[in-house]
Amino acid sequence: MTRALRRRVALSDDSDWTAAPSPVPAASRPAAEVLAELAAGIAACRRCPLGAARIQAVPGVGSPQARVMFVGEGPGFDEDHQGEPFVGRSGKLLDKIMESIGLSRAAVYIANIVKCHPMTDPTDPEKRGNDRPPSPEEIAACRGWLDAQIRALRPRVIVTLGAVAARVLLQDATPITRIRGRWRSYDPGEGAPPVLLLPTFHPAALLRNPDLKRDVWSDMKSLREELSKP
Repeated sequence: MTRALRRRVALSDDSDWTAAPSPVPAASRPAAEVLAELAAGIAACRRCPLGAARIQAVPGVGSPQARVMFVGEGPGFDEDHQGEPFVGRSGKLLDKIMESIGLSRAAVYIANIVKCHPMTDPTDPEKRGNDRPPSPEEIAACRGWLDAQIRALRPRVIVTLGAVAARVLLQDATPITRIRGRWRSYDPGEGAPPVLLLPTFHPAALLRNPDLKRDVWSDMKSLREELSKP
């Protein structure tokens, strides 16, 4: 990590945990280089209490040349222990969903709104079933990292997985059942071009309700059609 980045992620006051980080701008640097610096910054980040409770930070994984970026809510137990997003049951299902339209984990980029595991009981990270949605303060503290990743990648499409990711990026509280499958646009800021955004259900929702697979398949066909365009 560069000295400048260390200065950005260091906290001068423990009470300043809600301030959004200021990651290194992508500019014209290679995406792989910027993503590596961002991952180092995320690993050092203590901008909110999640950083103190986590086992590992979970920056993201995938190709720096990805045309598609999948964005979920936050890491869970398995992700916290392995340091990679979507590696539990939901992750295995996500892999199958991607494979259905010819994509793979190595070809896309997968990340989350927050980079550390939000726990109901942060004193016991070894306990399963200890997950909760991230708070608005935690989302605000982490949001700069995600936008910096998007600016570095410049993907053709962002696919949000679940209600939280869609609501945060779109600033729209419309239920996911009403906005899934409808193409939108996302502006990552700092002069980066807008990115097409497709909301769909989180894989965990499909595990709870297999009937939703039909809707996700429809969304993935729409994604495949968009990627087939010149």
